[in-house]
Amino acid sequence: MFLLLVLFKGGALAQQVEVLWLGHAAFRITSTAGKVIVIDPFLKRNPRAPAKYKDLKALGKVDLILVTHGHGDHVSDLPELAKMSGAAVVINFELGNNLVALGMLDGSKTIAMNKGGTVAPLGPGIKVHMVPAEHSSSADLSQLKPETAGVRYIDGGVPVGYVIELENGFRIYHTGDTDVFGDMALISKFYKPDLALVCIGGHFTMDPERAAYAVRELIRPKQVMPMHYGTYPVINRTPAEFKAALGNAPIKVLDVKPGEALRF
Repeated sequence: MFLLLVLFKGGALAQQVEVLWLGHAAFRITSTAGKVIVIDPFLKRNPRAPAKYKDLKALGKVDLILVTHGHGDHVSDLPELAKMSGAAVVINFELGNNLVALGMLDGSKTIAMNKGGTVAPLGPGIKVHMVPAEHSSSADLSQLKPETAGVRYIDGGVPVGYVIELENGFRIYHTGDTDVFGDMALISKFYKPDLALVCIGGHFTMDPERAAYAVRELIRPKQVMPMHYGTYPVINRTPAEFKAALGNAPIKVLDVKPGEALRF
């Protein structure tokens, strides 16, 4: 497990940000003030999720859930986790409102928004920016609500990514499922992410070579954590291939296993 210590602030050692990878694109982020953010809750059916976290209660308290798009490998545990935790849910407009209409999310705790928007549901110290992603989005009711007859897929709106600004100024960019696209350079320019959580698996998203280009030429974070690989045979690319494609770029690659936490 990697431990990256933060600097002293005001004469005392500041609290650390914890980033726990739960496999695939699912993460639990704990802020310096102890606020807990879960991204893309896919655990029970996730072949790479640690056994411990297939029981959603093991996540502990959850204050906020972020959803990048409607595919089952990103939202299959969303209704249960949202209900169990009482957490607010940030989600794209169409998907959020459809899930509320189907009774799977509480409308009073659902923040349905769109790319370019910024919200601070945990208070002014933490900002969540919804940014573009290049992918698709739909919700499979056969997974989310099997008793719904006659309809399988509903409108999932647009796929998105997120930049999370935490209390200590640390910025995390979760790309969501995406191919490389030129406006990643704008995300870099506007938000200057310290850590990027980047898909590398190929087939449904960027492969290691395209992800390396995105990171090296466009996003330019200080550190990068590969994700969305190895879950299924069709996304069998590896962090080693990503590192090789990245070459001598001055970006630290954090190659962790599901269930490992990094602290910054």
